[in-house]
Amino acid sequence: MLRTFSALLVVIGSFEARPLAAAAPQSDQLHRISNRVLQLGIDARDGACRELIDTRSGFNHLSAQEKTIALWQITVRDGDTVTTFAADEGGPPRVDSLPGGLRLVWDRAGPALSKPLRVEATIRLDGEDASLSRWEISVEKPAQVLLESIQFPRLTALAPRKNEYLAVPQSMGLVAADPRKLVGGPDGRGQRLDWLYPGLSLQCLAYYEDAGPGFYAACDDPLAYVKRFAVWGDVERRMHFEIVHLPEQEAANREQYQLPYAVVLGTFRGDWTTAAELYRASASARAFAEQGRLGRGLVPAWVRETGLWVWNRGRSPGVLPPASRLQKHLGAPVSVLWHWWHHCAYDDGFPEYFPPREGTAAFGAAMEAAHHDGVHAIVYMNQRLWGMNTGSWTAEGAAAFVVKKPDGTIPAEVYNTFTKAPCAPMCMGTTFWRDKYAGMAQTAIRDLRADGIYMDQACMNLPCYDVRHGHPLGRGRYWTEGFGRLADDIRRRSPDGRPAVLAGEFCGEAWLSSLDLMLNLEVSQERYLPSSRDWEVIPFFQAVYHAGAVTFGNYSSLVHPPYEELWPREHAPAEQLTPLDRGFARQFYLEQARAFVWGQQPMLANFLPEQLDQRPEEIDYVTRLVRTRKQALKYLLDGTWLRPPAIQVPRCDVEFARVSIYAPLASSTKSHPTVLASAWRAPDGDVALALASIAEEPVGLSVPVDLDGYGVRERPCIYRIDETGRRRQDTLDFGNPTLRIELPARAVCLLEFRRE
Repeated sequence: MLRTFSALLVVIGSFEARPLAAAAPQSDQLHRISNRVLQLGIDARDGACRELIDTRSGFNHLSAQEKTIALWQITVRDGDTVTTFAADEGGPPRVDSLPGGLRLVWDRAGPALSKPLRVEATIRLDGEDASLSRWEISVEKPAQVLLESIQFPRLTALAPRKNEYLAVPQSMGLVAADPRKLVGGPDGRGQRLDWLYPGLSLQCLAYYEDAGPGFYAACDDPLAYVKRFAVWGDVERRMHFEIVHLPEQEAANREQYQLPYAVVLGTFRGDWTTAAELYRASASARAFAEQGRLGRGLVPAWVRETGLWVWNRGRSPGVLPPASRLQKHLGAPVSVLWHWWHHCAYDDGFPEYFPPREGTAAFGAAMEAAHHDGVHAIVYMNQRLWGMNTGSWTAEGAAAFVVKKPDGTIPAEVYNTFTKAPCAPMCMGTTFWRDKYAGMAQTAIRDLRADGIYMDQACMNLPCYDVRHGHPLGRGRYWTEGFGRLADDIRRRSPDGRPAVLAGEFCGEAWLSSLDLMLNLEVSQERYLPSSRDWEVIPFFQAVYHAGAVTFGNYSSLVHPPYEELWPREHAPAEQLTPLDRGFARQFYLEQARAFVWGQQPMLANFLPEQLDQRPEEIDYVTRLVRTRKQALKYLLDGTWLRPPAIQVPRCDVEFARVSIYAPLASSTKSHPTVLASAWRAPDGDVALALASIAEEPVGLSVPVDLDGYGVRERPCIYRIDETGRRRQDTLDFGNPTLRIELPARAVCLLEFRRE
């Protein structure tokens, strides 16, 4: 984790646009379909989408353009010849009316092959009162011709709006203000922003004006096929959109390819929470949610009851006794995420984890003592890397089961900046690697008494082109399906009565059925990513799947990072595990506040018992947060995300320390609201607002309560929950549902609305 920060970043690359085509049509050259909410207009000459209109407001989400990009673009490979062609090169499509939709057919599309390609696209509205439309595409081709990619649908010039935002579920979620500036690029010539799914935790994005017109794009795909979402700009400050579909096995030996899911395009009015609600209601999201281990009651009780995670590294004396000490202080269960316990050097000698560096007997005794204290621990085991300089690499013939590039070479990865040791990504589609990893997990859980495995780099999907592995070449569902088989195997090998807990880095809907816990370090993104004023972290994933998965973690630490004892001593920094400057305390509060209001189990990294005395203000904040959360699990663990209240609060400057095990300290400053807020509905229908202040002085708040939006139909009892307990508050005036409250400095609380 953390050394894989590039997977969390938006992929930005240069983009060379194809020429726009087709002059603006007359009104009678458009085929239109509409209902009471949405109207689509398709150009009869080339099939380009010209209108995406919210009929309630009359707002067209596509700017009027003289020329447009083609509705679809397809790349094929015939032998060694690769050709890209587009809808506007195939002549006017035949357009047929369907119930609530249109069918567009290009009978003679594509390059000079043994026979022309036939492309058929269908567009349907969801219903009379629906703001969404469904887009499907199929291709008929010679069997030997391979489909490398299908770009569909492609939209020209998303209409500008005031105060623009672009929200994408990259891992937990990111939102950018002024995305038109981003796609314009540093030189104003345009650049492409491109996100791979899986990698995106959800299959959607939203482009909107806050509380104004919004454009929504998603895929209704419960099987998690690989695809890319993209927006790009040009010299005229336009922003275009497309989804790139990557057929498995490139549709080899098939004369007919039907995209196995529908693209969903539509409009909304609101913000990214509105988009999350649309996605949460989709058939595919409901299917993924039903598979989630938390919602199915499969997550062990100790995980659900964990009040705080301690993320420590090294031998057991520096890991487990500190967790026990902190548990006594908090009066709440503490669990451990344990790194650097293993025999090999971190990011160098994987997967030679055994025996533990302190010895099997000492490790097992330490675990037994921790269990006696009620402390549980999951141990680190990277789920895809094998060190290429290790003895086991040669002895076990690991190279045969590694991910391969198209030319057969190994995409070696180097994370350890001190040893420069290369690691190879193992292929999740091979039985060899799954058996190897499951066997190691069995040893850790059965013999070492670990409570589970932290599977680093879990929510990732890599392309592999090794024909000997027996899976579709390139990217494919075999990766997530293989991960599911691996997780099932580990659990089958676990001792009776002590089920293995599996946690993974990042979050993603395709892993809901496999993982008990998903580590979301994005609440601490300023601590390990280069400073960015373009993107802000948001809980997009939690807004859709909070009740389906336990999310946990941050990188919130009061000290400089430690240094691995097995790394070269000459690189060890003098300040390892020494206190960070108190000027970074507000960053610490912000990270903890985000985790709290966004419904994550909190975490403290690099905890040392002396911090109880050395940093009492920060530890007090964590203590109050943990004790408050403990009384509100029906919201903050099992609740469903609602729109946060629109509170007006002062802002403050936060000084951020960017520092990691591989990067020396660098600092930056950014303004941030002094109070964070969220809203949750419990399974029993009660509603609560979570508030966390990072201000050093009291803050007076007027909190508007959207009773209708929250589904509060009866006059509720209002309680305030904090570290001291639950107290009855004044009643709420239904005619003016606004609460006026005074938050003490750095207060943490919930305002609960319960039915009598």
